[in-house]
Amino acid sequence: MHPVNKNAFKSETILEAERLQKSGKLAQAETVYRNLLEEDPEHSEALRLLGLLAHQTGHSDQGSKLILQAIKNQPKNLEAHFNLGTIYLELGQATDAVKYFKTALSIDPNSFPCLVNLGNALIAASQFEEAVKQSQIALEIEPDNVEALSNLGQALSKIGKLTEAMDQLRRTVLLRPNDGRLLNNLGFVEQTIGLLDCANETYRQALKVDPNCALAERNLLINSLNLPDQNHGSLFQLHEDFGAKYNQNNIKSDKFVTRNKDINRRLRIGYLSSDFHAHPVGFNILPLLKNHGAEEVEIYIYSENEIADSVSKQFRAIADNWLPTNQQSDAQIAQKIEDDKVDILISLAGRFNSNRPTIVAFRAAPIQISFHDCATSGLSEMDFWLTDDFLHPSNSNELFTEQLYRLPILYQFNPPTDFPLVSTLPAEENGFITFGCFNKPEKINDSVVELWAQILAMVPNSKLFLKYGAYFNDPVLIKYWQDKFTRFDISEDRLIFYGHNTNRQNHLAQYQHIDVALDPFPFNGATTTFEALAMGVPVVALKGHNFISRVAASLLNAVKLNRLSADTHRQYANVAKDLASDIGDLSVLRRSLRERLIQSPLCQGKSYAENMESAYRRMWQLWCSN
Repeated sequence: MHPVNKNAFKSETILEAERLQKSGKLAQAETVYRNLLEEDPEHSEALRLLGLLAHQTGHSDQGSKLILQAIKNQPKNLEAHFNLGTIYLELGQATDAVKYFKTALSIDPNSFPCLVNLGNALIAASQFEEAVKQSQIALEIEPDNVEALSNLGQALSKIGKLTEAMDQLRRTVLLRPNDGRLLNNLGFVEQTIGLLDCANETYRQALKVDPNCALAERNLLINSLNLPDQNHGSLFQLHEDFGAKYNQNNIKSDKFVTRNKDINRRLRIGYLSSDFHAHPVGFNILPLLKNHGAEEVEIYIYSENEIADSVSKQFRAIADNWLPTNQQSDAQIAQKIEDDKVDILISLAGRFNSNRPTIVAFRAAPIQISFHDCATSGLSEMDFWLTDDFLHPSNSNELFTEQLYRLPILYQFNPPTDFPLVSTLPAEENGFITFGCFNKPEKINDSVVELWAQILAMVPNSKLFLKYGAYFNDPVLIKYWQDKFTRFDISEDRLIFYGHNTNRQNHLAQYQHIDVALDPFPFNGATTTFEALAMGVPVVALKGHNFISRVAASLLNAVKLNRLSADTHRQYANVAKDLASDIGDLSVLRRSLRERLIQSPLCQGKSYAENMESAYRRMWQLWCSN
């Protein structure tokens, strides 16, 4: 939708060329624009529309330059500012998009399309408070505009006003019930609140009205891992159905027949992700890439990043080749990877965020690996799933479509040298034990609540400290969680809710309030477990029967604290009670945990990279021999 610039003069020639462009006759339209520019090189509208055409045909850099020239020639060209904002938004350059939408609004404050798209751009730029404000202004003009309501709902969810967000997103679904995208947005907020079954029902409805709603499909895969009492068979079937939808039937078996099969040569390793920034997966993978041997591997990073920060700069500096994938189809990216002659492609955290695991369905590289995903990909062209002996013991009943490749240890983190200092034990000053959890509330299902309530009952005067982003800013949600624990006779004064959405250093500093961390299940915490240990806080974990439910226990195993892992709910409660009963031992453990973590295999980047390179080399030898 384009705003109307009433002051812009458009010749009949321009109008006819624009009609040609809209009808798909791009070559004819381009000829008209270029003829006009031969006569008048500063013709603003011809420059603008030619720029749009260039963007439309995949030449966004050229397109943006042409539109910038149009703006230079006609600074008040509202549509040019709008078009440039739209291009930058599509390219993931949200801050630039905000700038041009705001300039357009300074020309015409009542331009509704600019208001709506500014809301989009502000959300993408993480300027959520401003996004709420601009979306509300748009809704004053059109109270039932679905796009503005959707922006408002998404922005409210980001600042912790989840129940308000859910109300707005339900309105969008009532107004447009057959839009899978809107249903997905609603499901995501339901999931974030912790309404797991409700969220899955909403995702399934999104896929019913729009079978190609990839976000709903992805979120259904994620949310299903949160559900307690998971069935191996049904979980596998969900993933297999996902894979079947994307599997290609025309992959040639001799596709890489000319590839150099020297088993000792330097390998081209491609890493594919949207998480090459300050993100748990980014932090997990950075030690590996930092320590890769230049003589062993050449690093190709295929980045779907929507965020540029200091961590993404580190990745760019490490990479031999940095290749953005935004605005390209799976087939296009796969072809690029194939053209780059990548030998081994690593699909990182497949189902999460904006990752693109379905690229492997096009067989982009001879060897394709799933790394840091939490269950099988279900994709027939995914060769290996990286794991270790703890996450997948030999008697594991978990089902998967890939071949498991067990590393000495799967998880790796940067040593916590930039973390705040470890505080003294809070119980020494408080006179009571404080349990805590900083995981997503969607992981804290009713079975977890019941067990944690038992622990609070077993440890007199103890409290439970809950924190996750801005989640507990919402008084309705605080009451929701209070009611959950009240059902098990835990009074409100035993619960502490922290609702400030802080930066990473302040987030880590909040561990000063916790004596013992409690890990949720079946979807364990990985980064939160590492952070707790790094801040001197022991973690109690339940060992489950599949990858996702054994993560926390695997980290405890790495630091030789298996005594904190439990096989049953009763044992879990007793471990927590025993920790709470000996303040002296807890204090000693607190002071020693960080160094214990640093010296563990979890923080040995060099040896970890060597093990990974050995794994890559072994896989390559297997492929060459076959």
